[in-house]
Amino acid sequence: MTNRLRNNLKLCEVSDASIILSGSVSARGQNAVHILVEEIERRTGIRLPVMDSVPNEQRPLISIKMVNSSSSPAYGQEGFRIRISQSNGRKLIEIEAADDRGILYGVGKLLRMMYLTKNKIEVPTDVDLAETPHFSLRGHQLGYRPKTNAYDAWTPEIYSQYIRELALFGTNSIEIVPPITDDERTGPLMKYDPLFMMRHVSEVCDAMDLDVWIWYPNMGSPDNWYPATGNDEEFMKPEYLKRQLEEREEIFSSMKRIDHILVPGGDPGALNAQDLFDFMAMEAELLNKYHPNAKLWVSPQAFNPTDEWLDTFYTNVRKEPAWLAGVAFAPWEKHSLPELRQLIPEGMKIRNYPDITHTINAQYPVHNWDTAFAMTHSRECINPRPMAMKHIHNLLKDEGIVGSLTYSEGINDDVNKFVWGGQDWNPDTPVLETLKEYARFFIHPDVEYGVANGLLALEQNFEGPMMTNRQISHTLNQWRKMESRAEEQVLQNYRFEMGLLRAYYDAYAQRRLIHEQELEQRAMDVLYRVDEAGTMPAMEQAEEILNRKYSQPVCTDYREKCLDLADRLFAHIGAQLTVSKHQGVSITRGAFVEAIDTPLNDMAYLLSAFNVIRSMEEESSRKGALDAIIYRTDPGEGGVYTNFAADQSLSRVEIAHKWKDDPGYLDTALIRHNPGLLETAYSILNGSNSHTLLCRETCNRILPGLTSPPLAWISNLSSYYSAPVKVTYSNLDSRSSYTLQVMGLWGGGVDMLLNGKSTADNEITHRGLMETFEVTPDMIPGGVLEIVWVNEESGIGPYINELWLKRDNS
Repeated sequence: MTNRLRNNLKLCEVSDASIILSGSVSARGQNAVHILVEEIERRTGIRLPVMDSVPNEQRPLISIKMVNSSSSPAYGQEGFRIRISQSNGRKLIEIEAADDRGILYGVGKLLRMMYLTKNKIEVPTDVDLAETPHFSLRGHQLGYRPKTNAYDAWTPEIYSQYIRELALFGTNSIEIVPPITDDERTGPLMKYDPLFMMRHVSEVCDAMDLDVWIWYPNMGSPDNWYPATGNDEEFMKPEYLKRQLEEREEIFSSMKRIDHILVPGGDPGALNAQDLFDFMAMEAELLNKYHPNAKLWVSPQAFNPTDEWLDTFYTNVRKEPAWLAGVAFAPWEKHSLPELRQLIPEGMKIRNYPDITHTINAQYPVHNWDTAFAMTHSRECINPRPMAMKHIHNLLKDEGIVGSLTYSEGINDDVNKFVWGGQDWNPDTPVLETLKEYARFFIHPDVEYGVANGLLALEQNFEGPMMTNRQISHTLNQWRKMESRAEEQVLQNYRFEMGLLRAYYDAYAQRRLIHEQELEQRAMDVLYRVDEAGTMPAMEQAEEILNRKYSQPVCTDYREKCLDLADRLFAHIGAQLTVSKHQGVSITRGAFVEAIDTPLNDMAYLLSAFNVIRSMEEESSRKGALDAIIYRTDPGEGGVYTNFAADQSLSRVEIAHKWKDDPGYLDTALIRHNPGLLETAYSILNGSNSHTLLCRETCNRILPGLTSPPLAWISNLSSYYSAPVKVTYSNLDSRSSYTLQVMGLWGGGVDMLLNGKSTADNEITHRGLMETFEVTPDMIPGGVLEIVWVNEESGIGPYINELWLKRDNS
């Protein structure tokens, strides 16, 4: 046994230890000991012997025992105690707990404390700690369905290992999804029947005594999965209802363990609130036929919840049916968590269901994310956000919840799972401590500090405009330094590969952004001089400059590194980072590397315009059309132009709350992004949703035949639910008239007010599509114009891309 210092921590070697298992440890506790043996052997090649009595030799001992709960005042339910000391000349490591889960979590903590390298096991020399989890619910959703960015490619063995790893960090619940959701039943990467995988996960969880949850939406007609308004009237009809119950009985009857079912009120689904509760009562009766102690939970989440729907929902909750265990605070809920607590019975449980997987169009979007990030990283990039996760978690920790079970669509949020779970265990846990354990245990002790700080740096990459963010190059240098020194087992570790990919990808995107913005400016300089050269030569020269993106690309080595890492991640963990090669569902569903070359300037918009203009026969017509493109954003003399993709645009926006106080934007306006618009830019004439409608109805107003929108339409000023959106212009000429032109979109449930005066027009279904409004001097006596969009109903607010305030100079 030798001692040494590592990172200022005194360690002793216990590579020749024996494990002593007391007879009081149950079968599940013994399973935890087998996990200890296997995880040590996986990392060191050493298989520790398990004995039932102390050997005579003076070898180090790892003693694991179960004690009576009444004799364990230092820790509570699911808690444990670990002591490392010197006893009778030998090193003694003791784990004790009063229940099976305590043994498992004690084993997990010991593994996270250990330094496990080839042929060597080291532990801190002197430890005496006792821990009890703060929250009784600590879990994550792992859904086996095509929409996810990795889970559908997993084997039963990968699922088993990943669930084990979550458990070793304190997880006590896993949520799965049924075969039929808002998705295809199977996909090209799914090698197993979904029901088989549900059963497998249930058995894996039961072996470790983890609770099994099912997220079970009410899937009616596909037309009603995400309704703008209305109700699925077919769902409760006898024949349809019969099929729904038969599907559930097949699942309930075949699974070894089910503890809870969460039924979302919507997203997806469209039952009216009374039908929702009537059906859950039937579902509960069927569930308890096979799992007598299982309970149902429900969430009031819906995209467009009317007051009537919500009133009926909470009326039923307050009846406290015997089968209802509690309510979930979930994405797309109108009320805040404190409001939800006031709306339900005092003693009813609330489960947190946070979205930790998405960066935009989500419950907790990245704050003021640059449009360039949204275009290249989209909605489900590899997104370690450790500091944000801790802040969001702890903002809600004292609101009377039982804990969290996070919403995840794949492996992209892996770091967030462990950080959030660490906060569920103990909200006082420093983020760096969790990240060091994550790096030490999952990757290698040699990169403990490097990876931990590298993950923090990746989060900082997202802060501020991409163009000027110097952190991005520093972050890449950190990861490249580790890459140059790391052993092969680190380089082939998927968790290291994910961080390394993001570092290269961010740097490549930034270098492209700088390059392509410069190319656009050079092209525009040519177009501004069109009178000298003529339209055809000017467009030809501008097009050649814009195409230098491809003919003179930057950082091609970064690009190749990203593509190589994407291939490796697909091979190592089934991460589907592209559509074309790895069969990802879409760029917005995790295949963000497919967007690696997405233009970061108005190239697509300009080239589309050139194609239209070239077809014109007269030079005067071409000149007029080109001017419309070049000077599209010009508000004229004394006017003001604003687009809501730029940081400075927020200076005109009233921000009701700082991000730290309202990270879910329930009461605050925010900048949203729609990078999916780019995916459909060349097929917008076939689009039917609101965003493609926005393109279809307005591209022609810029230039008839234009097929690609300007980048300004990717980002917009918006709000969730009832938060007002307010923009203020000051220092206007109070003696002049102005024309306000709005590029955006809102429906009839949103009213726009100009200095308090309503502009409502019930005859217009979609408003804001290059629409104009008159602003007269009597409306701005003090030279100030306040523009406010107020959501009169319960749906999502407006999408405001651009504003022109044009002064009447006649």
